[in-house]
Amino acid sequence: MKRLLSATAALALGLSLGASALAASGGYAGRVTLNGAALDTAGLPAAPTGAVYLPLRTVAEADYGFASWYADENRSYFSLDANDVYVDCGTGAIEVNGETISGMTAAFVQGVTYVPVGLMNRLEGYSAAVTDSDITITSPNGEPLTRLARSIIAEIDMGATMKQDAAGMEEFYGVPAGCFTEAVGFFPMMISADTVVIGRVAEGQMEAAQAALEEVRANTERGFENYLPEPLERAKNGRVVTSGDYIMLIISADNDTAIELFQAGVEG
Repeated sequence: MKRLLSATAALALGLSLGASALAASGGYAGRVTLNGAALDTAGLPAAPTGAVYLPLRTVAEADYGFASWYADENRSYFSLDANDVYVDCGTGAIEVNGETISGMTAAFVQGVTYVPVGLMNRLEGYSAAVTDSDITITSPNGEPLTRLARSIIAEIDMGATMKQDAAGMEEFYGVPAGCFTEAVGFFPMMISADTVVIGRVAEGQMEAAQAALEEVRANTERGFENYLPEPLERAKNGRVVTSGDYIMLIISADNDTAIELFQAGVEG
């Protein structure tokens, strides 16, 4: 089971590369912007010299990801959208989605994992550019529909954590990708019914999209019959709503607020 990086573990990481962790004096220099928002890097130690480095945990957590540590493997783990990144705390080797990245290693300073900024360009859906001391990162979570869905999740405190694009929703939930020109969905883990799907409907596909999302709601309801009463009731009360070319399935504790945010988001 993944465990969050503890203070003791962080110290161990900081010591594990020895000489490669040497850094300039002072704090982290430069400015990091993710999807237009400046990240808070105050308090971070200076990055190692010799390359342009990013504090990976800071970026991951700002982009709805997280960091963990496997003590028995001496590896740290970072989740960035659909990407799984492992860093060997002994060698600095970086593995992305099962592939070891050649010519690129991480360094550790006072428990902070620093990676070359070029790693962002090796992650699916991410890109990074450097101008003087400024680093600009874009990620899939900067897409308008994704940002809208995440704002709804945050406002209502939903338990929808599993992100799917249109292709994933077709594969796992039977929602035809051809119904949409763009779409994103966030689905629950086992004991929650919370779901939000937002899509821009392709021409002539509104009825098909409505039927497909209603079937997702119905399947969610069936999944909780004779099981858990609270998520069952939420699934029963789930709604499929439209606004212009846009559509949303919402199963939550506060569908009215979600619908207001959806309508404001797509009409604005």
